[in-house]
Amino acid sequence: MENQRAKLLKLATYASVGTAVLLVGLKTWAWLAEGSVSVLASMVDSLTDSLASLVNLFAVHWALKPADEDHQFGHGKAEGLSALAQSAFIGGSSVFLILNAVERLFKPEPVLQTDLGMAVIVVSVLLTLALVWFQRWVLKRTQSQAVRADSLHYVTDLLSNGVVLAALLLTAYGWPLADPLLAVLVGLWIFKSAWHIAADAVNTLMDKAPPPEIMAQIEAAALAVAGVRGIHKLQARVAGAQYFIQLHVDLSDKLNIVAAHDIAETVAERVQALFDRADVIVHQDPVNDAGEHVRP
Repeated sequence: MENQRAKLLKLATYASVGTAVLLVGLKTWAWLAEGSVSVLASMVDSLTDSLASLVNLFAVHWALKPADEDHQFGHGKAEGLSALAQSAFIGGSSVFLILNAVERLFKPEPVLQTDLGMAVIVVSVLLTLALVWFQRWVLKRTQSQAVRADSLHYVTDLLSNGVVLAALLLTAYGWPLADPLLAVLVGLWIFKSAWHIAADAVNTLMDKAPPPEIMAQIEAAALAVAGVRGIHKLQARVAGAQYFIQLHVDLSDKLNIVAAHDIAETVAERVQALFDRADVIVHQDPVNDAGEHVRP
Protein backbone atom coordinates (compact mmCIF):
# COMPACT_ATOMS: atom_id res chain seq x y z
CA MET A 1 0.00 0.00 0.00
CA GLU A 2 2.74 2.47 0.99
CA ASN A 3 4.87 1.65 -2.07
CA GLN A 4 1.85 2.10 -4.33
CA ARG A 5 1.10 5.49 -2.73
CA ALA A 6 4.70 6.61 -3.28
CA LYS A 7 4.58 5.59 -6.95
CA LEU A 8 1.32 7.47 -7.52
CA LEU A 9 2.60 10.63 -5.84
CA LYS A 10 5.81 10.64 -7.87
CA LEU A 11 3.88 10.02 -11.09
CA ALA A 12 1.49 12.89 -10.29
CA THR A 13 4.38 15.31 -9.71
CA TYR A 14 6.13 14.27 -12.95
CA ALA A 15 2.89 14.73 -14.89
CA SER A 16 2.35 18.15 -13.33
CA VAL A 17 5.84 19.46 -14.12
CA GLY A 18 5.77 18.07 -17.66
CA THR A 19 2.36 19.60 -18.43
CA ALA A 20 3.33 23.00 -16.99
CA VAL A 21 6.58 23.19 -19.00
CA LEU A 22 4.75 22.27 -22.22
CA LEU A 23 2.10 24.93 -21.59
CA VAL A 24 4.73 27.60 -20.88
CA GLY A 25 6.34 26.91 -24.26
CA LEU A 26 3.05 27.02 -26.18
CA LYS A 27 1.79 30.19 -24.49
CA THR A 28 5.12 32.01 -24.84
CA TRP A 29 5.02 31.30 -28.57
CA ALA A 30 1.43 32.60 -28.83
CA TRP A 31 2.17 35.72 -26.75
CA LEU A 32 5.25 36.66 -28.80
CA ALA A 33 3.22 36.21 -31.98
CA GLU A 34 0.15 38.18 -30.85
CA GLY A 35 1.03 40.50 -27.98
CA SER A 36 -2.15 39.69 -26.04
CA VAL A 37 -1.90 40.56 -22.36
CA SER A 38 -4.45 37.84 -21.61
CA VAL A 39 -2.22 35.27 -23.27
CA LEU A 40 0.69 36.76 -21.30
CA ALA A 41 -1.41 36.36 -18.15
CA SER A 42 -2.01 32.73 -18.93
CA MET A 43 1.68 32.20 -19.79
CA VAL A 44 2.83 33.75 -16.50
CA ASP A 45 0.34 31.57 -14.66
CA SER A 46 1.74 28.48 -16.37
CA LEU A 47 5.30 29.61 -15.62
CA THR A 48 4.54 29.86 -11.91
CA ASP A 49 2.73 26.53 -12.19
CA SER A 50 5.92 24.94 -13.49
CA LEU A 51 7.98 26.44 -10.65
CA ALA A 52 5.38 25.46 -8.06
CA SER A 53 5.09 21.97 -9.49
CA LEU A 54 8.88 21.62 -9.41
CA VAL A 55 8.89 22.61 -5.73
CA ASN A 56 6.05 20.15 -5.23
CA LEU A 57 8.06 17.37 -6.87
CA PHE A 58 10.98 17.82 -4.46
CA ALA A 59 8.64 18.22 -1.47
CA VAL A 60 6.75 15.01 -2.24
CA HIS A 61 10.02 13.09 -2.58
CA TRP A 62 11.10 14.51 0.80
CA ALA A 63 7.74 13.77 2.43
CA LEU A 64 7.94 10.14 1.32
CA LYS A 65 11.16 9.57 3.26
CA PRO A 66 10.57 7.33 6.28
CA ALA A 67 10.96 8.55 9.85
CA ASP A 68 14.52 8.83 11.08
CA GLU A 69 16.36 9.76 14.26
CA ASP A 70 16.04 13.50 13.59
CA HIS A 71 12.43 13.35 12.30
CA GLN A 72 10.78 10.71 14.44
CA PHE A 73 7.27 11.54 13.23
CA GLY A 74 8.27 11.32 9.57
CA HIS A 75 8.60 14.05 6.93
CA GLY A 76 4.91 14.45 6.04
CA LYS A 77 4.82 18.17 6.80
CA ALA A 78 7.05 18.77 3.78
CA GLU A 79 3.78 18.63 1.84
CA GLY A 80 2.44 21.54 3.88
CA LEU A 81 5.63 23.51 3.25
CA SER A 82 5.28 22.78 -0.46
CA ALA A 83 1.69 24.01 -0.48
CA LEU A 84 2.79 27.20 1.30
CA ALA A 85 5.53 27.75 -1.27
CA GLN A 86 3.03 27.19 -4.07
CA SER A 87 0.74 29.85 -2.61
CA ALA A 88 3.66 32.31 -2.65
CA PHE A 89 4.41 31.56 -6.32
CA ILE A 90 0.77 31.84 -7.30
CA GLY A 91 0.17 34.99 -5.27
CA GLY A 92 3.23 36.68 -6.76
CA SER A 93 2.13 35.83 -10.30
CA SER A 94 -1.31 37.30 -9.64
CA VAL A 95 0.19 40.62 -8.51
CA PHE A 96 2.46 40.75 -11.59
CA LEU A 97 -0.48 39.99 -13.83
CA ILE A 98 -2.77 42.64 -12.31
CA LEU A 99 -0.08 45.34 -12.57
CA ASN A 100 0.61 44.42 -16.21
CA ALA A 101 -3.10 44.48 -17.07
CA VAL A 102 -3.67 47.84 -15.35
CA GLU A 103 -0.75 49.32 -17.28
CA ARG A 104 -2.28 48.02 -20.52
CA LEU A 105 -5.58 49.73 -19.60
CA PHE A 106 -3.86 53.11 -19.52
CA LYS A 107 -1.44 52.38 -22.38
CA PRO A 108 -3.40 50.17 -24.77
CA GLU A 109 -1.50 48.20 -27.37
CA PRO A 110 -3.13 46.43 -30.31
CA VAL A 111 -3.47 42.66 -30.29
CA LEU A 112 -2.08 41.52 -33.62
CA GLN A 113 -4.29 38.46 -34.07
CA THR A 114 -6.28 36.06 -31.97
CA ASP A 115 -6.53 32.79 -33.90
CA LEU A 116 -3.20 31.42 -32.64
CA GLY A 117 -3.91 32.53 -29.05
CA MET A 118 -7.30 30.87 -29.03
CA ALA A 119 -5.90 27.65 -30.49
CA VAL A 120 -3.15 27.53 -27.85
CA ILE A 121 -5.61 28.23 -25.03
CA VAL A 122 -7.95 25.46 -26.25
CA VAL A 123 -5.01 23.03 -26.26
CA SER A 124 -4.10 24.27 -22.78
CA VAL A 125 -7.60 23.61 -21.51
CA LEU A 126 -7.56 20.05 -22.86
CA LEU A 127 -4.13 19.27 -21.39
CA THR A 128 -5.04 20.82 -18.04
CA LEU A 129 -8.33 18.90 -17.91
CA ALA A 130 -6.43 15.66 -18.41
CA LEU A 131 -3.93 16.59 -15.70
CA VAL A 132 -6.62 17.61 -13.18
CA TRP A 133 -8.50 14.38 -13.81
CA PHE A 134 -5.34 12.39 -13.15
CA GLN A 135 -4.52 14.43 -10.03
CA ARG A 136 -8.00 13.87 -8.63
CA TRP A 137 -7.64 10.15 -9.28
CA VAL A 138 -4.31 10.14 -7.41
CA LEU A 139 -5.75 12.31 -4.64
CA LYS A 140 -8.52 9.81 -3.90
CA ARG A 141 -5.88 7.15 -3.35
CA THR A 142 -3.26 9.17 -1.48
CA GLN A 143 -4.97 12.08 0.34
CA SER A 144 -1.83 14.12 -0.38
CA GLN A 145 -1.99 17.79 0.62
CA ALA A 146 0.71 18.66 -1.92
CA VAL A 147 -1.26 17.05 -4.78
CA ARG A 148 -4.44 18.74 -3.51
CA ALA A 149 -2.77 22.16 -3.63
CA ASP A 150 -1.29 21.42 -7.06
CA SER A 151 -4.67 20.31 -8.36
CA LEU A 152 -6.37 23.42 -6.97
CA HIS A 153 -4.18 25.81 -8.89
CA TYR A 154 -4.63 23.81 -12.10
CA VAL A 155 -8.40 24.04 -11.61
CA THR A 156 -7.82 27.79 -11.34
CA ASP A 157 -5.94 27.55 -14.64
CA LEU A 158 -9.00 26.03 -16.28
CA LEU A 159 -11.12 28.97 -15.16
CA SER A 160 -8.50 31.54 -16.10
CA ASN A 161 -8.05 29.99 -19.55
CA GLY A 162 -11.80 30.27 -20.06
CA VAL A 163 -11.56 33.98 -19.27
CA VAL A 164 -8.64 34.34 -21.68
CA LEU A 165 -10.67 32.74 -24.46
CA ALA A 166 -13.49 35.17 -23.78
CA ALA A 167 -11.05 38.11 -23.85
CA LEU A 168 -9.59 37.03 -27.20
CA LEU A 169 -13.03 36.57 -28.72
CA LEU A 170 -14.23 39.96 -27.51
CA THR A 171 -11.05 41.61 -28.79
CA ALA A 172 -11.59 40.01 -32.20
CA TYR A 173 -15.08 41.53 -32.29
CA GLY A 174 -13.90 45.05 -31.51
CA TRP A 175 -13.69 45.15 -27.70
CA PRO A 176 -9.96 45.75 -27.09
CA LEU A 177 -10.39 46.70 -23.43
CA ALA A 178 -11.81 43.25 -22.72
CA ASP A 179 -8.27 41.86 -22.86
CA PRO A 180 -6.79 43.83 -19.91
CA LEU A 181 -10.06 43.96 -17.95
CA LEU A 182 -10.52 40.21 -18.00
CA ALA A 183 -6.81 39.78 -17.26
CA VAL A 184 -7.39 41.72 -14.02
CA LEU A 185 -10.23 39.34 -13.15
CA VAL A 186 -7.94 36.37 -13.79
CA GLY A 187 -5.32 37.92 -11.51
CA LEU A 188 -7.81 38.44 -8.70
CA TRP A 189 -9.05 34.87 -9.05
CA ILE A 190 -5.49 33.54 -8.93
CA PHE A 191 -4.80 35.57 -5.78
CA LYS A 192 -7.93 34.14 -4.13
CA SER A 193 -6.75 30.62 -5.00
CA ALA A 194 -3.32 31.36 -3.50
CA TRP A 195 -4.96 32.59 -0.30
CA HIS A 196 -6.93 29.35 0.13
CA ILE A 197 -3.87 27.20 -0.54
CA ALA A 198 -1.83 29.19 1.99
CA ALA A 199 -4.56 28.97 4.64
CA ASP A 200 -4.81 25.20 4.22
CA ALA A 201 -1.00 24.82 4.43
CA VAL A 202 -0.75 26.99 7.55
CA ASN A 203 -3.52 24.98 9.22
CA THR A 204 -1.54 21.80 8.59
CA LEU A 205 1.74 23.25 9.81
CA MET A 206 -0.01 24.59 12.92
CA ASP A 207 -1.54 21.15 13.64
CA LYS A 208 -5.15 22.20 13.18
CA ALA A 209 -7.55 19.42 14.18
CA PRO A 210 -9.27 17.45 11.39
CA PRO A 211 -12.88 18.38 10.49
CA PRO A 212 -15.59 17.60 13.11
CA GLU A 213 -16.95 14.73 11.04
CA ILE A 214 -13.54 12.99 11.15
CA MET A 215 -13.32 13.48 14.91
CA ALA A 216 -16.85 12.06 15.25
CA GLN A 217 -15.83 8.96 13.27
CA ILE A 218 -12.86 8.41 15.57
CA GLU A 219 -15.06 8.77 18.65
CA ALA A 220 -17.70 6.40 17.27
CA ALA A 221 -15.08 3.76 16.39
CA ALA A 222 -13.63 3.89 19.91
CA LEU A 223 -16.99 3.79 21.66
CA ALA A 224 -18.07 0.77 19.58
CA VAL A 225 -15.40 -1.41 21.22
CA ALA A 226 -16.79 -3.67 23.94
CA GLY A 227 -15.64 -2.59 27.38
CA VAL A 228 -15.16 1.11 26.54
CA ARG A 229 -17.39 3.22 28.79
CA GLY A 230 -16.40 6.57 27.38
CA ILE A 231 -13.59 8.56 25.81
CA HIS A 232 -12.07 11.96 26.47
CA LYS A 233 -9.02 14.07 25.60
CA LEU A 234 -9.34 13.12 21.93
CA GLN A 235 -6.65 14.93 19.92
CA ALA A 236 -5.69 14.55 16.28
CA ARG A 237 -3.51 16.21 13.68
CA VAL A 238 -2.46 15.45 10.11
CA ALA A 239 1.00 15.52 8.50
CA GLY A 240 0.87 14.76 4.80
CA ALA A 241 -1.46 11.78 4.56
CA GLN A 242 -0.73 10.44 8.05
CA TYR A 243 -2.99 11.02 11.04
CA PHE A 244 -1.57 11.25 14.54
CA ILE A 245 -4.29 10.52 17.11
CA GLN A 246 -4.34 10.38 20.90
CA LEU A 247 -7.31 9.57 23.13
CA HIS A 248 -8.15 8.41 26.63
CA VAL A 249 -10.65 5.56 27.08
CA ASP A 250 -12.63 4.89 30.26
CA LEU A 251 -12.42 1.24 31.36
CA SER A 252 -13.76 -0.60 34.40
CA ASP A 253 -11.40 -0.47 37.37
CA LYS A 254 -12.14 -4.17 37.93
CA LEU A 255 -10.31 -5.22 34.74
CA ASN A 256 -6.87 -6.72 35.07
CA ILE A 257 -4.00 -5.09 33.20
CA VAL A 258 -4.01 -7.66 30.39
CA ALA A 259 -7.73 -7.25 29.65
CA ALA A 260 -7.46 -3.46 29.75
CA HIS A 261 -4.49 -3.58 27.40
CA ASP A 262 -6.37 -5.80 24.93
CA ILE A 263 -9.31 -3.38 24.84
CA ALA A 264 -6.97 -0.44 24.25
CA GLU A 265 -5.27 -2.34 21.43
CA THR A 266 -8.65 -3.05 19.83
CA VAL A 267 -9.55 0.64 20.04
CA ALA A 268 -6.28 1.56 18.32
CA GLU A 269 -6.90 -0.99 15.55
CA ARG A 270 -10.47 0.21 14.96
CA VAL A 271 -9.35 3.83 14.71
CA GLN A 272 -6.41 2.96 12.46
CA ALA A 273 -8.81 1.12 10.14
CA LEU A 274 -10.51 4.46 9.37
CA PHE A 275 -7.39 5.80 7.63
CA ASP A 276 -4.76 4.59 5.21
CA ARG A 277 -2.03 5.78 7.58
CA ALA A 278 -2.54 6.54 11.25
CA ASP A 279 -0.45 6.53 14.41
CA VAL A 280 -2.83 5.98 17.35
CA ILE A 281 -2.00 6.22 21.06
CA VAL A 282 -4.65 5.05 23.52
CA HIS A 283 -4.40 5.86 27.23
CA GLN A 284 -6.46 3.81 29.71
CA ASP A 285 -8.33 5.51 32.55
CA PRO A 286 -10.06 3.35 35.21
CA VAL A 287 -13.63 4.22 36.23
CA ASN A 288 -15.85 2.73 38.97
CA ASP A 289 -19.41 1.46 38.58
CA ALA A 290 -20.73 5.01 38.99
CA GLY A 291 -18.62 6.16 36.05
CA GLU A 292 -16.26 8.18 38.19
CA HIS A 293 -12.55 8.18 37.47
CA VAL A 294 -10.53 6.24 39.99
CA ARG A 295 -7.29 7.85 41.12
CA PRO A 296 -4.52 6.13 43.07
